[in-house]
Amino acid sequence: MKKKVKFRDREYIVEVLPNGEISIDGELFTADIKQGINSMYKVDVDGYTFTIEISNEDFIVDGEKTQFTIKPYIPVVGRKSSKTSKREVKISAPIPGKITKIFVKEGQKVSKDEELLILEAMKMRNRIFSPNNGKIRKIAIKENDSVEQDQLLLVIKP
Repeated sequence: MKKKVKFRDREYIVEVLPNGEISIDGELFTADIKQGINSMYKVDVDGYTFTIEISNEDFIVDGEKTQFTIKPYIPVVGRKSSKTSKREVKISAPIPGKITKIFVKEGQKVSKDEELLILEAMKMRNRIFSPNNGKIRKIAIKENDSVEQDQLLLVIKP
């Protein structure tokens, strides 16, 4: 499962592979994570060790408070230009979980990067955003539904 991660004003495509390695923008890394006290973690990535502390809304890396956002990675396939494409975009669940909030309705116009819904998995709230401007053509789920990975959530018509 790939995620789009914004860290220190730069976006990365991050994927945790089944063998435990992490792919960041296509480059493979081996990570070892050990939990210290409560929300403090010691992370070793290819020989470089750093600490991460997660508390309330803060994400602290080696003592430095850091802004950090995660969005689903939704590849846009077969598009020449967002202005000329008439293909619908099908948004599927990036992971299994529970739909806790839907912010849009069928027929509603949405903007690129507008928040569409929240998918909760393992006590984490995953915010799903629109990959482009368009109109909600179909909502295939409702609040409190449990969904499987790759299950259709909604369809956006450009």
